[in-house]
Amino acid sequence: MAIIFDANRKIFTIHTKHTTYQMQADAKGYLLHLYYGVRVKGTMDYLLCYADHGFSGNPYAAGMDRTYSLDALPQEYPSLGTGDCRNIALNITSAVGTECCDPIFNSYTITKGKYSLQGLPAVWAADDEAETLEIVLKDDLTQVEIHLLYGVLEDADIITRSVVIKNTGTETITVKKALSACLDFVQGDYDAISFYGRHAMERNLERVPVGHGTYRIGSRRGSSSHQYNPGVILADRTATEEAGNCYGMLFMYSGNFVCEAERDQFNQTRFQMGLGDELFAYPVAAGAEFTTPEVIMTYSDQGFAKLSRQYHNCILNHVCKGRQVHTNRPILINSWEAAYFDFDGDTIVDLAKQAAELGIDMVVMDDGWFGKRNDDNSSLGDWFVNEKKLSGTLGQLIERVNAQGVKFGIWIEPEMVNEDSDLYREHPDWALTIPGRMPIRSRNQLLLDFSRKEVREEILKRICAILDQGNIEYIKWDMNRSMSDVYAGNVPYDYVLGLYDFLEKLTSRYPEILIEGCSGGGGRFDAGMMYYTPQIWCSDNTDAINRTRIQYGTSFFYPTAVVGSHVSAVPNHQTGRITSLNTRGVVAMAGTFGYEMNPALLSSEEKEEIRTQLATYRRHQELIREGDYYRLSDPFKEDVAAWMSVAKDQSQALVSVVRLSAEGNPFGTYVKLKGLDAECFYLEETTGKVYSGMALMQAGILLPMAVIEYEAYQFSFKKMQEAAALYDLLREKIGAEQRKVISIFGGSGSGKTTMAEILQQQFLADGIGCFIVHGDDYPHRIPKCNDQERELIYQKSGETGLNAYLGTPQEIEYDRINQVLAKFHVGDTEIELKKMGREDDEIWYEQTDLTGVQVLLLEWTHGGSEYLNGVDVSVYLDSTPEETKARRIRRGRDENAASAFIQLVLSLEAQKLEQQAKQADLIVGKDGRVYES
Repeated sequence: MAIIFDANRKIFTIHTKHTTYQMQADAKGYLLHLYYGVRVKGTMDYLLCYADHGFSGNPYAAGMDRTYSLDALPQEYPSLGTGDCRNIALNITSAVGTECCDPIFNSYTITKGKYSLQGLPAVWAADDEAETLEIVLKDDLTQVEIHLLYGVLEDADIITRSVVIKNTGTETITVKKALSACLDFVQGDYDAISFYGRHAMERNLERVPVGHGTYRIGSRRGSSSHQYNPGVILADRTATEEAGNCYGMLFMYSGNFVCEAERDQFNQTRFQMGLGDELFAYPVAAGAEFTTPEVIMTYSDQGFAKLSRQYHNCILNHVCKGRQVHTNRPILINSWEAAYFDFDGDTIVDLAKQAAELGIDMVVMDDGWFGKRNDDNSSLGDWFVNEKKLSGTLGQLIERVNAQGVKFGIWIEPEMVNEDSDLYREHPDWALTIPGRMPIRSRNQLLLDFSRKEVREEILKRICAILDQGNIEYIKWDMNRSMSDVYAGNVPYDYVLGLYDFLEKLTSRYPEILIEGCSGGGGRFDAGMMYYTPQIWCSDNTDAINRTRIQYGTSFFYPTAVVGSHVSAVPNHQTGRITSLNTRGVVAMAGTFGYEMNPALLSSEEKEEIRTQLATYRRHQELIREGDYYRLSDPFKEDVAAWMSVAKDQSQALVSVVRLSAEGNPFGTYVKLKGLDAECFYLEETTGKVYSGMALMQAGILLPMAVIEYEAYQFSFKKMQEAAALYDLLREKIGAEQRKVISIFGGSGSGKTTMAEILQQQFLADGIGCFIVHGDDYPHRIPKCNDQERELIYQKSGETGLNAYLGTPQEIEYDRINQVLAKFHVGDTEIELKKMGREDDEIWYEQTDLTGVQVLLLEWTHGGSEYLNGVDVSVYLDSTPEETKARRIRRGRDENAASAFIQLVLSLEAQKLEQQAKQADLIVGKDGRVYES
């Protein structure tokens, strides 16, 4: 069980896989917080310190005991009016105006499954994945029940918290402050880490010491805001990416919030989060209840990296909903930076044609398609298609786009209204305004009062009428101003609940449509919106260099799968900076990926580069979406931004690096990787180089020397899982006898060289001398000339003649290589080996000292040939011609690697290898497993 109650001591213990959370209802009825941290056994009530603290008051229930003070004891849910003069989580005004609530423990329940919240998004889980603890506190005088809810996802190391306030009396009360979670620490020296910003520069990390007094951030803007994200970390002063204690609180809510961290007079720290208490006063009628949004908590004793991965897992698997969450999202191109408001139907169709030519999946028609909207001063609220502008109906335009083989998406901003609109002229009272005052304008638009049901229903009806006009597969939901003109204390909360009600109805009616949230970019980038929109436009700033910092801060709580990130045109429309298409692509791949540009303005070379980018992203998109994310550098402090995604089974990894500065006479730059299997070898797929996992993590990789400013690099690593199994079998087969020849053979580009290098390193690590002989050194001609000879033979004798040439003594010096193997077997230590380069006349011979060498590895396409003598163990690497071609192209092995002639050569080789494989001792299958013949 994840939740345990000790009835004797009235101690509640919550265990997750790696953490323990504990609290106690003490003898006086107060719920005290005991512990949250690494998983422990036993009870932690011994940590409570009782002393006479002078001016700290004592509750009446303590009698004459001056050592009992709620001003000094750690509490689970501190309330105003109990003698605690620190920051409080609860403030309730009674019907007669008194501000005091004294909640005492009353009861509890433990149930299977995760609680849900009426009208609010919440973490979800299957019944066998979660448990719920509900603790009821009561204040008999004000006739209020405080229901503390704890959702426990044991395997995910997640604890969620919410509070339900029930008015069991006969008169209305007013909730003036109701936070969702509080943590009290009796010891420790902490930093608060938050993510501040502004429009177009969101989620910059700021780390400050929690000193005596209060550290407080939040939003009064009606949304979670660009200025402060509702995710905060409390960490040891010494905590780093990989070490130290850190506690996260993430508010699953899209409106006003507050987070407070306070160090008190006794060096204790209180950390709490919930609804903002400014612009808030919520009446709760007799018999009614009020629910606070959920806080998602997690703890790590291994620094920020582990904390982040726990949040990423929670959001991806227990917050985001819908069919699109774990599927490959469409790669889209948005019309905004391509055309802004200046477009018509033909513009969108032309964009679709360009998208289809490049291989992009979807075109999104952004702002400007409705009402009379040709700029941002009119028509919000008039959700009627401007058919004159589109030269036809929306349905006709969608059909024209789909006819290009491209999907269609559309932009909407349902929460807004312009004064210059038919909707406003008909219903000016629907805008959020203070009676008798002129409203505050922002972007020349007003906020519709979504706290009112009739407003939401009319806008929903209009939006649905749009969505029913054709095959719309994506919505970009925007929100381009903050809330002002709050006419009552319930409005900010009820507005957000109205927004959620709208989204719930919309997603239920259109489950196949992917919705991307947006609020001037990242102004509402929160877990509440992610419950309905599984991706959110990260920032209106698409500058690649700025984005490395924005996406860095975002990554502390949010997975790449929710990050909307696109390649835009240069000079960048926000910063004027020019970066390469490659750099923009590398940065945008740390998200859902897409484009913000006009392809018609691109050169043929740029278009080809985009096609390559698309192929790269599609090859790695599942890894990027589902893999473990690691920050490899701090772009606010270091000269590079570096990050990586690692598959859950450590089988593959994608590393991305962007240089943030350029210097004369530069020195070498190394990036250390994380999350790999330290005991295995990894192949870097582009270069074909092999590294041990431990080496990559301890020493890192050396970046290429910089040529231009803001260069970017990607490294794709594949774990050579089959190499370890192959090595174990080879050790068995060669036994303890000396001087064995092992032949590794397979199609060109099948990975023979890589496998031989890994085996050599493993032999050497075990103290067994090992040397590699490359069979590619033994054709009669250097490879380039040999390809020319092959083509001449093909031209003269056709496929039959070419087949008779490939892999036979006409092509290969079998006599020479057989002599080498024979000399090795009889114990010669000085053997002359042939060496070949890639250019004309690059052929030489050198004496090689094989003293101490016990194993000779021969890696070669034809290493299973009937003409080859002296092989003790033969190993075939299975691959198709298509796979070998792809590897050759990726590694740039030949200029003509993709030609039809080379494909023919590979096909003929494959036929020969199929026969040779039947005689192999061991076969490494395409499934990565090793089979004995």
